[in-house]
Amino acid sequence: MKNESRETIERINSVINGLGKDSKWSKAQRKIKWEIEHHQERLLWKRQDRANAHFEHSKENIEKLLKLNKHLHELQDECAKTAFNIYKDLIALMKQGKAYYKTFCIESKIIYESEDCWEDEFDGLSNSYDRSNYFSVCIGDAPDKEPADYKAMNAYHEKLNWNIEILNLPEFKDEYICYAMHKFFADSLFSLEDALRMKLEDFHVHTEISI
Repeated sequence: MKNESRETIERINSVINGLGKDSKWSKAQRKIKWEIEHHQERLLWKRQDRANAHFEHSKENIEKLLKLNKHLHELQDECAKTAFNIYKDLIALMKQGKAYYKTFCIESKIIYESEDCWEDEFDGLSNSYDRSNYFSVCIGDAPDKEPADYKAMNAYHEKLNWNIEILNLPEFKDEYICYAMHKFFADSLFSLEDALRMKLEDFHVHTEISI
């Protein structure tokens, strides 16, 4: 019995030591993954800088940007409408006693999905899709302040003109630039050159509900 107990303890210690080694290996793998992603992101930021420096301030290009801005502004509004309507529906179901809707979180966002492959001096855009900052509207079952309507959900975004940073163009001085435009082309890895190639129909409103 004593030998069996000793063997059991040794096996347990062996497993524990193995877990410790796995933990070190896992940490090393996570560090390598982070370093690779960080390196890729730095390259993509540099790519964006080069592309923006190459942007031509022609009348045609400015008109394309403004057309995209108008479309994103409309989708920004659609995000708020969608999230607000779902919120009201779920609150109504909770009041009816639907137990599986006790908690929820709604996120409605604008995403860009395209099958186009742009082969030029600013290649690498496809690698930036999953690192992009998308515009989104979120609301849960217990918001700090219940919105009176969908417009209240975008009130902060609408108060400001987002023609700042990369979008601080002379041609935008008297134009209203929406927050979604800022999220895609100032906070994200997309450039103004990319904006000229992007199709309006490739921008979509995508909504997720977590319960």
